[in-house]
Amino acid sequence: MPQGKYNRRQSPLPEEDWRGVIERLAWGGKGLGRLDDGRVVLLESPLALFPGEEVRAKIQIKSRHAEGWVTEYITRDPRRVPAACPYAAECGSCSLWEAGDATAELKLAMIQDLVHRQLRDAPECQWLPAPPDTKRSRIQLHWDGRELGFYAKRSQTLVPVIACPLAEQPVSEAIERLRHALQHELLPASPDRWELVAGKLPGDVAAVSQLDPHRAWRYAQQGWRADAHPLVHRFGGFQLEQAPGSFFQACPEWAWQSLSMVLGGWRVTGETLYDLYGGCGFISVMLSSAFDRLVLVENNQISTVAAQINLADVVADQANREVHCAEVGEWLPPELGTGADVILLDPPRAGLAKPVVEKLLTAQAGTLVLIGCDGMAFCRDIKALAANWRLERLAAIDLFPNTPLVEFVGLLHQK
Repeated sequence: MPQGKYNRRQSPLPEEDWRGVIERLAWGGKGLGRLDDGRVVLLESPLALFPGEEVRAKIQIKSRHAEGWVTEYITRDPRRVPAACPYAAECGSCSLWEAGDATAELKLAMIQDLVHRQLRDAPECQWLPAPPDTKRSRIQLHWDGRELGFYAKRSQTLVPVIACPLAEQPVSEAIERLRHALQHELLPASPDRWELVAGKLPGDVAAVSQLDPHRAWRYAQQGWRADAHPLVHRFGGFQLEQAPGSFFQACPEWAWQSLSMVLGGWRVTGETLYDLYGGCGFISVMLSSAFDRLVLVENNQISTVAAQINLADVVADQANREVHCAEVGEWLPPELGTGADVILLDPPRAGLAKPVVEKLLTAQAGTLVLIGCDGMAFCRDIKALAANWRLERLAAIDLFPNTPLVEFVGLLHQK
């Protein structure tokens, strides 16, 4: 099994052999063991780790703890199953292969560990595991000038792939077509990161280069052709447009179903919804019938163009919908809203910037909904808001199947 690459230029600590038992799972899917003196060992692995398994690892001992990489499973949990992906032991995109039916249980253990340590007074966390057939409609691949694939875990060594078993079939089939076009220079072939994303229409898959995100390619019988028309998604009675290359949920149908379940169950409703970091209007459209007025703020111009179209489809009166292309921190005024309004934030993975938190602490809206795909950043933001906002409800949704990532959702009210 590959041992990954340590960055020795940043960390000259020597590697040592370690053998021990995984006591429990920590946030991020790391296994927690112990040195002989009781200090913690945090272990990563390309495959799932189960509490109780004995492993061998290469570790680096630091002043208060050790970190390492599992090289061998000495004992295996009986729930462990063969991975359904031929790249599982090498690819760094999915690290919960071999967990099988225990995947939801392992992710819940990570969630409980994080919440217990970071948000001790938090309400009980509602857990929504992904259905077994959940597939990704959006994947990102790396092209190094010769091969197309995913990076190995903890390194930038490319693992070439010809398919992805967790991607929707049209997306998975497009990987080999994209590779062929890049290798024969039928598409811009400089080293780059490419995104493949599918809409709801049969066979509609777009390829977008990070170097030229405003230009999209569609595959037809003649090969790839430039086509920046929006992708179309349908959820229940709603239709959303998404510009290729703009942010959208990786598993959109499950995201729509689960977020509708959580936010509807919490009765998130009011006069004005301030949807900050609103993208193309995914959540604004979802909650459109629960509010009199929608205000969306997003700094990506192509997303706001789609948001204008999507919100117009659900709110006929232009006076009751606003879309602003702006940085949230610059647009957000102090004392935003009234007691009947809701502020909803779905920031990037890094979470809320300090100026945004400071303005939210003066907001007059009665309810705040915070969404975060990085658990540590989410907990940090909840604690930063605690001076004026009380966490009333908490949920975690598995929107990233087969990875340690989850989407946290918190409902906060003014103290």
